[in-house]
Amino acid sequence: MAAPSLSLGREAAIGFAINAVLSIAFFLGIFGLAVRPLSWAAPDALAIDFVPQSIAVALMSALVPALLVRKRLALAVPVRAIILRALGCALVGAVLGGALAALAQAGGDASIAWGAALVLKLLYGGLLGAAITTLVLKKTMRRMA
Repeated sequence: MAAPSLSLGREAAIGFAINAVLSIAFFLGIFGLAVRPLSWAAPDALAIDFVPQSIAVALMSALVPALLVRKRLALAVPVRAIILRALGCALVGAVLGGALAALAQAGGDASIAWGAALVLKLLYGGLLGAAITTLVLKKTMRRMA
């Protein structure tokens, strides 16, 4: 029987898809289905939404794939190390989200079309998820070597 293997590209694609779908779900839950311009600042606060989105995507993209790969490949990576790395990623996500929020709010009273905002949040969540999944799994696999 062949030993289980890992395709980082496949894992990154899965991370992209999951985080893109979750980003859409949260976007629709927060900003609704009504197609309208969304403001970066008040009252919609689209910019601030980068903070919780970044934290959630970073945390889950670091935690879940590493735990699954650990089990699938029977890696001797301590769960504590995976959890601590995921928390570190969440902290980095908070900083990144805060920076993006500040940048987006720098435009003042600017707004963005609802559809463009949805695509932006989908791509941001998906790309951030894929990047973190790839980085974390590379680090996890190095511990195996």
